[in-house]
Amino acid sequence: IALYPDTDSAIEDISNEAIVSDEDQGAVRMILDNLRVSNSIKTKIQDEFQNILNVLKFDEKGHDIFRTWYVDGRIYYHILVDEKNPKAGIVELRQIDPRKIRKIKNVVREKNASGVEIVKSVEEYYLYNDKGITEVSTQGVKLPLDSVIYVPSGWIDQKSVV
Repeated sequence: IALYPDTDSAIEDISNEAIVSDEDQGAVRMILDNLRVSNSIKTKIQDEFQNILNVLKFDEKGHDIFRTWYVDGRIYYHILVDEKNPKAGIVELRQIDPRKIRKIKNVVREKNASGVEIVKSVEEYYLYNDKGITEVSTQGVKLPLDSVIYVPSGWIDQKSVV
């Protein structure tokens, strides 16, 4: 529906109001005044926040990132860390099409001696398939949970509301 001109115009207005920046100040900032930690920890948090904004190129792409999130209701990023120098932290965040990734949770159950079913193990991961994910998709690349950032809108399908 975002392809219709009237809807596109409304989405553009919302995006322009949500992401506002000027030369003196960026579009987003983190205020840690009420956080009860030492100033050195606050400085480290602020530095890492700024690093993430730089990796995302938020000053240049913030509007597009917000628009994509607003239209899709969710956004995924694959976190890339330099394997040769992991202490360098995150070097790149690659946006993933939400239609090509799904969180998978495999629960292995077993009946004990008294016949009660117990959970033996749980395997969770993201499944990425460049051709798209369907209800029966079992092929793709397994990505560990901690290698993917998932940001939902918080809205859920009305059918699932009790």
